[in-house]
Amino acid sequence: MAGLTAEELRAELEATERRAEAEEVRIQEAAAKLVEAEERQRLRRLLEQARADLAFKQKTHQHLDARRRSVDEDRAGPNLLHGTQQSPKPPVLLSSSDAECTSFGHTVARGEHVWKLQQLSWLPTVLRQEELCTAQSEPFCVGGFLFQFVYNPHGGYLDSRVGWDDRWAQGSVAIVTSANDGFALRYRIFVKARDRAFVQWGETRDEIYDADDDDIVAYGPDVNWEGQVSPPSVTGIFGLTFEQLLQSEWVVDDTLTLKFVLEVRPEGCYESELFSQAVEVPEATMSRDTQALLEKGSCSDVRFIVQGEDVHAHSQVLCARSEVLEKQLTGGMQESASKVIVVEDCDVATFKAFLQFLYTDRLPTIDELAAQAPSAGQRDDGNVQLLQMQALLAVSHKYQATRLQRWCEAQLCERLSTAEVCGILGQAHLLQARQLEKACLAYLKCHLTEVLKLNAYAEMVAKWPEIGLKVNLFSAGVPEAAAAAVVDVGSAAGTCPKRRRLQS
Repeated sequence: MAGLTAEELRAELEATERRAEAEEVRIQEAAAKLVEAEERQRLRRLLEQARADLAFKQKTHQHLDARRRSVDEDRAGPNLLHGTQQSPKPPVLLSSSDAECTSFGHTVARGEHVWKLQQLSWLPTVLRQEELCTAQSEPFCVGGFLFQFVYNPHGGYLDSRVGWDDRWAQGSVAIVTSANDGFALRYRIFVKARDRAFVQWGETRDEIYDADDDDIVAYGPDVNWEGQVSPPSVTGIFGLTFEQLLQSEWVVDDTLTLKFVLEVRPEGCYESELFSQAVEVPEATMSRDTQALLEKGSCSDVRFIVQGEDVHAHSQVLCARSEVLEKQLTGGMQESASKVIVVEDCDVATFKAFLQFLYTDRLPTIDELAAQAPSAGQRDDGNVQLLQMQALLAVSHKYQATRLQRWCEAQLCERLSTAEVCGILGQAHLLQARQLEKACLAYLKCHLTEVLKLNAYAEMVAKWPEIGLKVNLFSAGVPEAAAAAVVDVGSAAGTCPKRRRLQS
């Protein structure tokens, strides 16, 4: 610069000023485009809200139309005459005996909705980013009435839509509803703990919704309204702040699981029915009787040897309930003659639980399985339940007890955790339990960073390379059919070590 002449400096100055003017024009153009982009974003949000409102109204219309048909058929409605019509005067009898049954809940409908909020720690940030007050569930219908569940992590306003009453509802978790007809609502709210048990938050409450009072109302243990005389003393799930909740037993793997149990009774008179003779019909006893038959071993003709212990059973029941056992006992195999079956891949407690299902068709409870486990007093309850569930899944798959197998898969889907997902995925892969495998892959996708650090993941992928391929394809969002084709091609090419050994 110091060596330039005055003429050169003037030329350089003019060129720089022209570039600055051109840059100013580009700045104005970029600013205008930014305004247009923000307007498009605003319109997208409005369109999404309009579509959500349309879907809600369409569902409301469907349920109202179904309720109208029920009213037309005198199956519901506020003007039913249950037990109020005049009946002919009965004849005079020297003696009489009758009984009356009055039912107040014959029209009650019941529903359960489980709402999982995953990556919960992100929720406040997402709400600020999207300028929202709450997270909202999908609409849920019970008895022809629509409900929605909302969550405000900081216990503030539960909704900001125009059309609410002048009083503004505040709280953390609420059941929101709006209807043209009145109804009675009994609700309970549960929160899933670290031990996978649902614990009730707040009391069981009965509410009366009057369609003439409010357009949209909210119910919940800590819901309060501006101007309310006696608002709840504590706000938040179990009185915890959002930060405390994240560190509590109620949030597992950054996931909060809520369960809503709703019972809805539409408007209408209660029902009375007069019986000329009161005859009590006993409850069915077949399940109890067949279980007693199994426990006593009366007339048994089959003997299972499980871990050195004899378990007696009846071939007629076994053949009727399991095609695999039927082939063993009637297909000319050694067992068909000796009626002795040795079971080497199952513990006694699990096998007895399996037989109990075959005899009674009753699915066991989680607590029953844990109590029957031989190591129940030595290990964590959650681990005992999980191991028993996996063992019961294996034996039900072996003997093709499909209903029990699907139940075990459903229970395992509810008990996925970072520490256990690899073991469950390996079993689902071996047993070709597609829905359980899909649930494990979805869990891995959400928690991949944590799972990749575990030795169990490396061992699983080393043992079953095709599982690693499935994880990659699922995480990449490849459609299920296309992913299956890729895995099949990889297996055919010999990428699986076991397949390579078989080929050689």
